[in-house]
Amino acid sequence: MARLAQIRGPLIAGLLWIALAFASTTLRDKGGAMLLLWLPTGVHVASVYATPRKRWPWLLGTLFTMQVLYAMWRGVPFVPASGIAFANGVEALLCAYLGIRVLGGRAKSPQTFGHVAGLFGAALLGCAAGSLISLMFVPIPNIGAPFHWFLSSVLAVLTATPVLLYLRRWLGFGDQDVRSWRGGRRWDFVFAVAGMTALGALVFASPVRGATPILFVAIVFAVFRFGQLAAACGVIAYAAMGMVVSLGGHSPSLYLDADPFTAALILQGQMLLMLATALPLAAMLLTRDRLEQGLRWSNDELRANLTILNLTKTLAGIGRWQYDLETGAQNWSEKMLELNGLSPDLAPDPGDIRELLPDGGEELFAKLAEHCETRIPYSFEYSVTHPDGSEHILKMNVCNEFDPDGVRIALFAVAMDVTEQVRREQALKRAREQAIEQAAEAQKLAKTDPLTGLANRRATIGWLESMMTCSLEIDEPLAVLMFDIDHFKLINDTYGHQTGDEVLCKIAEIARAQIRAEDLVGRIGGEEFVCILSGIGGREARALAERVCRAIAQGTERASCPAATISIGLALLRKGDTVETLLRRADAALYEAKENGRNQVRRAA
Repeated sequence: MARLAQIRGPLIAGLLWIALAFASTTLRDKGGAMLLLWLPTGVHVASVYATPRKRWPWLLGTLFTMQVLYAMWRGVPFVPASGIAFANGVEALLCAYLGIRVLGGRAKSPQTFGHVAGLFGAALLGCAAGSLISLMFVPIPNIGAPFHWFLSSVLAVLTATPVLLYLRRWLGFGDQDVRSWRGGRRWDFVFAVAGMTALGALVFASPVRGATPILFVAIVFAVFRFGQLAAACGVIAYAAMGMVVSLGGHSPSLYLDADPFTAALILQGQMLLMLATALPLAAMLLTRDRLEQGLRWSNDELRANLTILNLTKTLAGIGRWQYDLETGAQNWSEKMLELNGLSPDLAPDPGDIRELLPDGGEELFAKLAEHCETRIPYSFEYSVTHPDGSEHILKMNVCNEFDPDGVRIALFAVAMDVTEQVRREQALKRAREQAIEQAAEAQKLAKTDPLTGLANRRATIGWLESMMTCSLEIDEPLAVLMFDIDHFKLINDTYGHQTGDEVLCKIAEIARAQIRAEDLVGRIGGEEFVCILSGIGGREARALAERVCRAIAQGTERASCPAATISIGLALLRKGDTVETLLRRADAALYEAKENGRNQVRRAA
């Protein structure tokens, strides 16, 4: 099945190439038609373009083989057949490779004038290389034949290739980002192509020379409505009508006073001119659409940001103040007045507020004066007493504005009430200082583990109880790390208990060096240890635990004792926890770490 899926795409491409080649050569050889486009080239380039680069050798090899077999079936000797198939492969490979480089990827479509010019150049270069190689294997009937072959291939690459890629995507295959559809229903596009086909028939059947610009105008209008795909379909319709008119060996256009071959060359030049006119126009329209879409997105984002900003200001209780130092004009938000203990009715310009503030604004304006030369945004905190006697702490962020001469001309400030935050921080600081003092006292008074010098189980559990009570009272995070030594029994059995004791002491030394001064590490069992981390949440606790884990693995490896690793279980204090439940969750996480390979950290659910 995998091999079938791999060759399905190349086989489909080869069969489509053969079908179009058979139909085209039959119309040319038996119907006397002039082929203005060599559609098999479009199939070849589209198949290479739509195939991942790593599968190009398989695709090109399959197409080469099928083309050689088809040519030999038509009576072409093996060597010329192989040469022509090789030329077709080089042509398709160059066109597709250069096109992908120009667009920046296989799933991209032309969006700018530079893309269109690059694709034109890729088609011209690739088809020129293919035509030159073909000349070595195909006899030249006349001097104009190479130009006819070259233009037939170029036009097919610029028209049939994008149409085939779009149809491939429309049918649900591949990931090409064909963005030539600019709006409207698909039936609108079908009617537009039918209209351009009818106009093409009218142009070729009419002996009047001025009928061709009508089709030019129709293609331009179709490009405005439907984008780049319309230009390709319009030119294909134009070429199809020319071929129909030329059936029986006639000239492909009645209004051209020339033999059929010369008329075909002139028409090919006109079609190339159509594409050179319409495709850059389509690219500019796409650029305009992209800019309009970007502008709409920017406006939507700006409106959303303003909404979020206003909502944030309301929810966060942020006040705003602007002061023009040249005119004295002020703009106070109602919230800013309220934060300073003033009536919101005074907004937007309360005048000189020094007389309205309880302390005459001494603290506020003293801090503003202190930073009068500051050219970067700055912040400070100040106290204000409200009319009800409550004292509040405000944090103000200020930006000074200066004129070209360096004179301060205005300031802009925002403020919010941080009273609760400051009091909470002060309470946390006092609680932490008290906890540190208690930790120092506990370390001195509690019994220590005689081997490692760490707190023993009793001291560790007692300290954990104290820290849990303190953390729950002041709503401060607390984390517990429980770890033991991986394969410690094996170390004892291999090296003896004395060496095992050395490993225990080394791990205790490393662990104690890695934690903070205010934290505690204790030994609660044979090779079991507990770290109590106060004031840090889950992310910081995990980072510290992983640091301890790495330090022990690296430290014991460099030490004189046997190398050892540890597994760590991390648990965070939750409301309702007891010492037993907290340690039980840490132990469960430790067990999970061991089950998953040891030498790692696991966090309890």
